[in-house]
Amino acid sequence: MQVKELRIGNLIKVNPRENQEGLLAIAEIQKETIIGEMISPRPGYHFRIKFDEINFIPLTEEWLEKSGYIKDENDKNLWRDNLQNVDFYFSADGKKQFFDGGNVIGKRSINHVHDFQNGYYFLTGEELTIKS
Repeated sequence: MQVKELRIGNLIKVNPRENQEGLLAIAEIQKETIIGEMISPRPGYHFRIKFDEINFIPLTEEWLEKSGYIKDENDKNLWRDNLQNVDFYFSADGKKQFFDGGNVIGKRSINHVHDFQNGYYFLTGEELTIKS
């Protein structure tokens, strides 16, 4: 796990104890812990978790939809940004990458929701709104 990749606002999952899973938005990053605001199942609840309790969320088509992306009618691998900032592409070789004007942006595959949030911010200067 690369904690240094995380930033305020990133979404993560936690599972601190058996049968206690939750979706959190990072509110603060400290030396050995983070403080997160729960999105579900108890919205608004803040608590501290250790880095080893963090689980990255795999980026799926469902998360693209929650981010306002719409699947292109002509190319089922291409997802259009409803704000027309930057599109996203699931390539035949399994890579997931930002896409702009017919070109893939970068070489790295975006595999987790926090990577998607950070990449979007880097490319647009805007925070990505995700509906949970």
